[in-house]
Parts: sequence; structure tokens; C-alpha cells
Amino acid sequence: MKAIIFIAHGSKKEKSNEEFLSLVDKIIEEDEIYDLKKAAFLELATPDIKSVVTEFIIKGANDISFYPYFLNSGRHVLSDIPEIVEELKKEHLNIKFRLLPHFGESKKIEKIILHDISKPFL
Repeated sequence: MKAIIFIAHGSKKEKSNEEFLSLVDKIIEEDEIYDLKKAAFLELATPDIKSVVTEFIIKGANDISFYPYFLNSGRHVLSDIPEIVEELKKEHLNIKFRLLPHFGESKKIEKIILHDISKPFL
């Protein structure tokens, strides 16, 4: 069973966390690839990554992907998230874990920005 966890930093501001959760809900509605899908936070909010992994394994997931919703490749993208994934691999030898490229690596971001800035002024 394939699963995906969308990872955001997490914020003390609930509105920020809610914006991410709302985005993930919309993605979940459209996705037809993964059986299990959920948002998780690196820190400052719940659920955390490991608790979602545990939930998915209990539900039968044996192939779990992680999508870091981070614009730039800072410490969290380069170190923190990969370290968590490596720990999970050691704890769950029978589960396939895959860390996907972070959001900021998408080649479509330029097109989104160009589209947004080309709108006429109101």
C-alpha cells in the first residue's frame, strides 16, 4: 500500500498551519496515486512525521513517500528531514521509504510566478 506524507515546518500561528492543511486537503482530493495521504509538521504543530508514519504502517502501508513543502534547501531540507527518514528506515526494515524533492525544486514555480505577475493591476 502506497502512502505519502506532506511535510511543512509548522508554526506557532495556527492560521499558517491551517493554510498548509487546507492545501493538502485539496491535493488529497485530486490525487489518484497514493492510498494513504496526510499532512505532518516538522515542529511546532501536530501531527509530527513519526506519528503519521506509525499510523500509516498500522493501516498497512509498505511504501511511504515524503514530500517536503519547503521553498529553499535549508537545514530542514538538507539535514533534518533526511535524518528522520534514515532513522525510520532503520526502525522499519520492511517498509520502503522515499524522500521526494522539496517543493522549491519544482520547475513549475517559475511559471506560477510569471503567471501571477502578468495579471493586470486592479
